[in-house]
Amino acid sequence: MAATKQVVKPKIFGSLLAEVVRKDICCGCGACVSVCPVGVLTMKKVSGKDEQPTLIGKCILCEYCYNQCPWTEPQPSEVNIFGRSRFEKEELGVVLASYSARSKREEILKVASDGGVVTSLLVYMFEKGFIDCAVVSCLGGKEPLKPEPRVVLSPDELLECAGTRYTVSPTLLGLGSAVDEYGKERIAVVGTPCQIRAIRKMQYSPHGALKYGSKVFMAIGLFCMESFYYDKLIKEYLPQKTDLGKVSRFSIRKGKFIVEADGQKVVNVSLDEVRPYVRGSCHHCTDFTSELADVSVGSVGSPDGWSTVLLRTEKARRIFEDAVNTGYLECKPLEQVKPGKVAVVKLSNLKKQQK
Repeated sequence: MAATKQVVKPKIFGSLLAEVVRKDICCGCGACVSVCPVGVLTMKKVSGKDEQPTLIGKCILCEYCYNQCPWTEPQPSEVNIFGRSRFEKEELGVVLASYSARSKREEILKVASDGGVVTSLLVYMFEKGFIDCAVVSCLGGKEPLKPEPRVVLSPDELLECAGTRYTVSPTLLGLGSAVDEYGKERIAVVGTPCQIRAIRKMQYSPHGALKYGSKVFMAIGLFCMESFYYDKLIKEYLPQKTDLGKVSRFSIRKGKFIVEADGQKVVNVSLDEVRPYVRGSCHHCTDFTSELADVSVGSVGSPDGWSTVLLRTEKARRIFEDAVNTGYLECKPLEQVKPGKVAVVKLSNLKKQQK
């Protein structure tokens, strides 16, 4: 008797819809939309929630959308990215060196949320010719306080995008734009852990979208405990507290959600008060420190006005150290500051336990 041939169904957009979007674990990164070769996916507003990928044309069953999603299998391998697995003592992923750092440029410190490290690194890479553009999150003009992806072509533009946002930007739409519309070849991307994971899938998965992944020179990951639904936090909750047009800064410190306007703290509440507005995908994520990035940056572990920096690849270490040596940044070993690594590990473990 002839053996029955097993039919393997393709993992198409319908699969992504069933396994990720309808289960409320879509992180809104935009990876699936940016890699669609026939442009039949878009990010569309859904009643009661933020934008999510939506089919607006005929799917050609290419499987690219499914395979770039940060929550589908297979997951990117640390061995492929870093050349080795993490050591047992590396609780935060592969880390070659860790520092507390801040910018040495006053114009950056004036607009930065913490130490201005990400902006300074990008400026350094622009001015030294390492990159020809950067993909970052920036506040758009269509809706108040809503982040949007932006392709930045010069250091001067970076200052407009400095600061922290706590609602999602589909940043990887910006990567698609940088490659398809601007024809850029050496791109730095700043993203949250889920967005960095999608980039690594583009670069290293068996069905990765190399057209985009191969153009990413530097993946800068942000520390991220959770993000919030834009409509619920910004349109419903915040107007009860303050005038949206006056808000100048968001931050999360010591278990508090803080909003500043006109130099005053107009919201200073326990995170428990805003936890109902956390995106469903954040309950699925266990990565606090962007463990697959070239370099990870966040405020936890460092004093006020400084940023914690975890260097994960030799390329990132060389660039960071030269940025320090040439006067873009100043730094101290993370073990010399308080609360230091112990605070980062504590939150990282907490996020790993939540799943």
